[in-house]
Amino acid sequence: MNTLFRISLDKFIPVMKKVVLLSFFIFLFGSVSAQKDSASAAAADSVPKEDVITQPEFKGGIEKMYEYISNNFRYPDEAKKRSVNGKMEVEFTVEKSGDITYVGILKGLDYSIDDEVLRLLKAMPRWTPATKNGVPVRYKVCMPITIRASRRSQKSGLEPEASYRDE
Repeated sequence: MNTLFRISLDKFIPVMKKVVLLSFFIFLFGSVSAQKDSASAAAADSVPKEDVITQPEFKGGIEKMYEYISNNFRYPDEAKKRSVNGKMEVEFTVEKSGDITYVGILKGLDYSIDDEVLRLLKAMPRWTPATKNGVPVRYKVCMPITIRASRRSQKSGLEPEASYRDE
């Protein structure tokens, strides 16, 4: 009887090894699959939703900005003598606080007009800052300004056109 038990055990052990090994692989594959599913679910949860960005705004709106520029721009005498006209392009950053920083001329018109526009932009009152998902952010603004010299009047015509770019 002892021999019979030994024979059947000898046949049973290799089969058991295969079953245990197969069970181990099934367990391993199942746990890797579960990790992948939980990782993909976490990744789906962490996929950023569409950002809501609001652009910065001069307090009072674009009309108040036009008013500020035309009331404070002093047409330089040198440029007035030469009747300098044209379109220039400026840029500046509206900080999280609404302050204006990093003011620059991208396309100048005349050094005296460029200096006056830089002075005007640096003295500009605080803006309402841009926001990203409700949180204030820095924002770069590019703005073309058209300068028109008028011989009939001492005041020149300025036409700022705002165009914005995220920083």
